[in-house]
Amino acid sequence: MGLIIDTFPGGIASLPGYDQGHFQVQDEAAQLASMLVGPLPARCRVLDGCAGLGGKTSHLAELLPPAGTIVAIEPDTRRFSFLRENLKRLGHTEQVTPARTDLQSYAATRPLPFDAILIDAPCSGTGVIRRQPDIRWNRQPSDLALYQQTQLQLLATATFLLKPGGILVYATCSLEPEENEEVILKFLEQHPQFAVDNAATLLPESAHRLVDGAGFFHPCPADGLDGFFAARLSNGPDL
Repeated sequence: MGLIIDTFPGGIASLPGYDQGHFQVQDEAAQLASMLVGPLPARCRVLDGCAGLGGKTSHLAELLPPAGTIVAIEPDTRRFSFLRENLKRLGHTEQVTPARTDLQSYAATRPLPFDAILIDAPCSGTGVIRRQPDIRWNRQPSDLALYQQTQLQLLATATFLLKPGGILVYATCSLEPEENEEVILKFLEQHPQFAVDNAATLLPESAHRLVDGAGFFHPCPADGLDGFFAARLSNGPDL
């Protein structure tokens, strides 16, 4: 369940129930994107390959079926510290195992394969300029090719960690086709065993308007949400 607070002049941590872990703060677009990972089987293994502060990780933990578990990868020391704090505050330390490493290094440990993987990839962030206006001055057109290279590398690594019949969800908070549609097109050319699932089949009916003709979840700031992109890719038979 999500609640919209139109105005609140104080700090988020001062809201009643925050310290007790009764809620987390997240844009609607990010909440909807997490739903594309499901439905999940009992005793599933889920990987959040770019966990950041743990917003989507925690949402996925709420969606886990019985005995389901999550591994949350985050290489940055500062973000990893916040990830652990948020998991503890929200009561998800039993279901979620955080790992301070990058996805490629984690893959080298040869973990057991996962039923579903979320790659919320590093990106230009052009979809959240209204929250971070400095992005206008801190990005160059040439940055997009570098981001795309990283994004494709993350997806390629994820394929080695995914079970046959598993689900791979790719997401960015970018509006740029170089980081979104083009990444998916190039990925599918290199990995033809994957297919795009229509995101609308996983989302509430009220969110179907945010899914484009290709089946991608693609809200824009004009919709009242953060600019976002997410694609659900299936690897063989459904879960």
